[in-house]
Amino acid sequence: MSFFVNPSQSITRQLTWLLCTCAVYLLFTAPAIAQNQQQLATGFERDVNRYRWTADLQLRQQIKNWQFDATNRFSSDAFILFNNLLSFRDENQLSWMLDRQEDKLSAIPRFKGRLAWYSQSRVLSQEIYAFTTLKLLDVLAFEPAVGFAMDQRPGANREDGRAPLQSDAGPAFGGQLRFLPDKNSASNIAIEAGGNLQLINPRRGRSMRMKGQAERLFAETRLGSTFSYSNARRDAYQAISFLNRDTDTNLLSQTIEATTSDTLFVGLELESPLTKSLKLTSNIDFTANNRKIRTFQAPDQSIFFDTDFNRRTVDAEVGLLYETRRLVSHLTMLGGAEFEQRQLANRDELPPVQATQKGDLLEQADYDRSFFTLRLRNQIALTPKLDLRTESTANILRHDTPLSNQDDRDEAFFNGLLGMQYRISPYLQANMNVFGSYYHTVYLKARRSAENNVQRTLRLRPTIIWTPAQATYFRVTSEVRATYTVDDFVLEGRRPTDQSARELRYESEYKQDLGEGFHLHVTGGFSDLRLGRFLQDSFAEIPFDTLQTYSGWVRIRSEGRLNSELGVRVFTRTDFERANTVRYRRIDENGNFVVDETGAVLRSTVTRQGRRWIEQIGPTFALVLPMRRASAIRLDGWLNFQRIRQTLYGDLPEELADHIQREAQRGTLKTIPNVALSVIWNL
Repeated sequence: MSFFVNPSQSITRQLTWLLCTCAVYLLFTAPAIAQNQQQLATGFERDVNRYRWTADLQLRQQIKNWQFDATNRFSSDAFILFNNLLSFRDENQLSWMLDRQEDKLSAIPRFKGRLAWYSQSRVLSQEIYAFTTLKLLDVLAFEPAVGFAMDQRPGANREDGRAPLQSDAGPAFGGQLRFLPDKNSASNIAIEAGGNLQLINPRRGRSMRMKGQAERLFAETRLGSTFSYSNARRDAYQAISFLNRDTDTNLLSQTIEATTSDTLFVGLELESPLTKSLKLTSNIDFTANNRKIRTFQAPDQSIFFDTDFNRRTVDAEVGLLYETRRLVSHLTMLGGAEFEQRQLANRDELPPVQATQKGDLLEQADYDRSFFTLRLRNQIALTPKLDLRTESTANILRHDTPLSNQDDRDEAFFNGLLGMQYRISPYLQANMNVFGSYYHTVYLKARRSAENNVQRTLRLRPTIIWTPAQATYFRVTSEVRATYTVDDFVLEGRRPTDQSARELRYESEYKQDLGEGFHLHVTGGFSDLRLGRFLQDSFAEIPFDTLQTYSGWVRIRSEGRLNSELGVRVFTRTDFERANTVRYRRIDENGNFVVDETGAVLRSTVTRQGRRWIEQIGPTFALVLPMRRASAIRLDGWLNFQRIRQTLYGDLPEELADHIQREAQRGTLKTIPNVALSVIWNL
């Protein structure tokens, strides 16, 4: 049985071969061995303008002392574009291993492999390895691997715009080193390192990783550390840019762009009790990432840009946790710094104009950022029936950028929460939450300083939960929100852009057990959002838009041999539009529709300010059919009938005004099927 896919074959044929091979393998071997596991999960979704197919296969098969494990994940998306054209995006990932169950530290070879395919980028990559485990010391094991790798991806574009596929293959080597600590040791230490090298001439592939962790207990104090390092290189054929239009395409077809990335992470944690009720927690993390892009085998007359990217991040946190029977309080201080820097590595080899333009473009993305946060959380049990919760946060951020980047800014953010939970009786509970926030943004470059603003938000959210019986649940939530955004100053000759947003929202939920496996579930909501120009001096507003939303969903669910759910879903939204476009049927002076030579009614358009309604209604359903061996079929759907209608404001042609308004109110109708089908087969 070969696990390599021939790149000369079509992808459809490859996947058909793979699924048929797995199906035949399951058919003839599954009945023989009871402890084997085979699961296939398939799915289909139809969502507005997208079709999606998925298939996940998990296979575990044991033959004597050998075990075969395989996981395959396939997904296919089809997007509906203009003129009902379909755009497909397919992906498939397969990994497998043939392992020896007994005496894993012996020199008996085992096998593993991987396959990945992406249709949009036309990339097909696969590897196969033979490996074994060698025990070097009592606590150290080495796992060398040798195999073969193949990578197929587009090369450089030709003059006709096509990019022919380039298939590269060659030997691959890998290894893994594992530290096997003594479980009875006072310290908990684990170290693992591994990597692989692919010599797929003329390209290279490399991956190296190392991670470790250590933990030590001193009385009741815990000290932990984490370390990880990774290095990876991936080569791709460089596309022809507009700078290389005069270069021979044949020479550019073998030009390689190599991306190398190094990432280092170090973390330290400390937990220590100071008193019986007070505990100290702290941690510090450091991350460094270097990424380099280099171009190889490029013709002398071509122009390419080699770049270096560097990022450094340091985050630290110190906290005090105080915990008693009635009070839990947590005070936390956080701070951190981060910087990113990009450079042009081959500046001296480029024409001065190109080097300057590319260097300036890279520099615009550089930044230095630092922050400090102070956070306090409290949870207090005032009485057996009354709980109080408070949260407060203060945060300061400084974001520095080069002179060419106008995003240089400082930010100050404060927010608070006061929550109360009161259990009036075993059947009735009341919750009250009050939120407040203050957000100030200051741009330090003069060109964007007019965008400096302060945003204040206040929210009140009460909730009532009533459960008069075990089979009945009722919840009502309301919310009042007010947000005011005020500019720090207004430039001379400009109108102020201060804005207010006030919202009233209601949410309700009702659940009822009807008996004999039937359940009723009803949800509903209403939102009224009003936007306006804010007048801070008089604390008034000039409204310019009101957006209202209504929603409801009624469902009846039955449970039994077949679990099913049937319901109706309703949604309505209305808001003001500054540019409403209505496409209406043309009429003549007698009121008859104007048609062309084929008999189709001619249409015209008009654009005005107005109000728009979006109305949706449709049935929903869900079916779940359990089967043997924990297999199941699930079908979900919502058939959505949507109507969009409008009312236009302003002057219209006098002889057509009534007709245009009727056409706008008539609106447009659209049927949107949404369906999802998923099947889990445990074979």
